Amino acid sequence: MSKKIKVVEAVNQLSLGGTEYALQLYSKYLNKELFEVVVVAIYNGGERVKLIEALGVQVIVLDGDLKRFEEILKSTDVFHWHGNGILDDKIFSLLEKFKPDLVVQTNVFGYFDNSQYYKLIDYDLYVSKMILVRRMQLDKKLLNKFENKRKVLSYPVDIEHLQSLSPTDEEISLFKKENDLTGHFVVGRIGRSDDHKFDLITLDGFAEFAKTKENVRFLLVGSTPKILQHAKKLNILDKMLILETSSDLSVLLLYYKSLDVFLAASNIGESFGMVIAEAMFSGIPVVTISTPEKDNAQIELVDNGLNGFVVPRLKNKIGAALSELYEISEQRVSFSKMARIKVLEKYAAKNIVLSFEKLVLEHISSKKQEVNRSTLVMDFSESLIEDYKYRCNDLYGTLNVTDRIVLSNQNAKKYFSFSFLKHFLKQKINMIFEKSNVL
Repeated sequence: MSKKIKVVEAVNQLSLGGTEYALQLYSKYLNKELFEVVVVAIYNGGERVKLIEALGVQVIVLDGDLKRFEEILKSTDVFHWHGNGILDDKIFSLLEKFKPDLVVQTNVFGYFDNSQYYKLIDYDLYVSKMILVRRMQLDKKLLNKFENKRKVLSYPVDIEHLQSLSPTDEEISLFKKENDLTGHFVVGRIGRSDDHKFDLITLDGFAEFAKTKENVRFLLVGSTPKILQHAKKLNILDKMLILETSSDLSVLLLYYKSLDVFLAASNIGESFGMVIAEAMFSGIPVVTISTPEKDNAQIELVDNGLNGFVVPRLKNKIGAALSELYEISEQRVSFSKMARIKVLEKYAAKNIVLSFEKLVLEHISSKKQEVNRSTLVMDFSESLIEDYKYRCNDLYGTLNVTDRIVLSNQNAKKYFSFSFLKHFLKQKINMIFEKSNVL
């Protein structure tokens, strides 16, 4: 057997965040007959160290020891960096000195560091089409320079693991009985206890939907004082089941499977939308809102009218979408089937990693004969832009004059919001940083 290709899966730390989870899935599914996989945490370890080691993959926590990092690079064939797009000078200066055959970045948030180090990256992989389209629009002057290295490869969803933890019908029935959900139409949201990840329009839309319906409930996982205060103001607390968030995926899957509809609306949008993908794989129809001025990958996951509904940020449209799914069981069944198929075809971790392997093997010429396989990697193109524009406009329902006024007022009000101001200033600082590097 020829020598294995040494792949270093690298990240700043190994906590329980989404970036680190993606790295874990790459290290899990990379073909160990072709690749020697080593996970390197540059600065800190964390809870994910043991999870990765349990897969039989070597984990090295450097605690900032860059001399040791230098030695690792000397024997590395492929360096796969998981980050936000801003390149750490201390890390990438060593990468410049000891560059492996291939350097790939999985770019989670789509930032751009146009320093001398960006040229070291052979492929810059964005986790959604939306993030790549936005990045290329910001860098129009540099379009021709970077369009060949910038591609889309979505976040991996570990469907095999999800399937193995899926609750039985009996477990779901018992959970519903214990929580007085039996016989009710259950709308829900599952996520972190974070006001940035929960748009209060979620509750407004549910309240609108619940006005004329007694047998509806809202299952909320990940509440905050602000969320509960708003629910009290809307007088819907008696229709809510409020549960603590959990790191136990089997528990979360029980929550997903107890829903009739997953209602996903985030204040900051989604750079990918893992909880939406998990709900879809669980066969739960999704209603989500489009957030074109923020991260908006949720409208890539949910195909409006095919496997869920994408609605404008209007409580009456959210309520109407929920009502349609409440009244038409055939619609729910169809959405459920198509949602699951979408995740299986587009986001399955095994296929995402196979696509990564193809990229690697095609780059390393001696292995070209082994890459006769399809890929989920997407190149930047005009069709990518057109698809995203179409999805931004393909929304549930038609907007009347009143709806347009409400949306216009929302856009005006947000500029006077303290939380939005902080988010806006952060974006501006990043853009100034990027612009200074471009110039």
